[in-house]
Amino acid sequence: MLRSALVTLLGCCALLASACDGADQTEALEARIAELQTELEDRFTPGLHTLMVDLSTRHAALWFAGEARNWPLADYMVHELEELIEEIEELHPMYREVRVAELLREMTTPAIELLEAAVEEESRDDFRFAYDQLTTACNACHIATDRAAIVMQRPTVPPLTNLRFDP
Repeated sequence: MLRSALVTLLGCCALLASACDGADQTEALEARIAELQTELEDRFTPGLHTLMVDLSTRHAALWFAGEARNWPLADYMVHELEELIEEIEELHPMYREVRVAELLREMTTPAIELLEAAVEEESRDDFRFAYDQLTTACNACHIATDRAAIVMQRPTVPPLTNLRFDP
C-alpha cells in the first residue's frame, strides 16, 4: 500500500513539474522526485541477509526434492537458486567492500552445473554429490567473506511443511 502511494505521489510530482512555469520549481520537483525514487528503492529492496535466508530455504528444499527423486521439483529448485543468485548479484554486488556477487557466482556455478546434470539424468547418487559440492561452495564463500560461523549442511527437516516433496 505504501509503495502504491509513493508511486502515485511520484506521478503527481511529475505532473506538477511539467505544469510549472518556473525553472526553479521544476528543478525542485525533479529533485524531490529523484529523492522519493531513491527512498522507494531503499525501502523495498531486500537486504543481503534476507536474500541469503531465502537461498538457504531453497537449498534445503532442493535436498528434499532430490532425495524424494522428485526431479521436476528438484529442477525447479535449482533454477530458483540460480534466479536468486542473479538477484543477489544485481542488488548487492558489494557487501562491506567484498565482491559478494563475483564470489557467489564463481563458487556456486560449477556445483549448480553438476546439479543440473544430475537432475536431468535423474541420478540420485550424482545429485547427492553435486548437492554436497554446492554446500561446500556455500561454506567456502562464507569463509571468504568472514562469515565462517555460518555453516551449511544437508538438512534434516524439510524447510516447508506445506510443500509435498514426494512425486
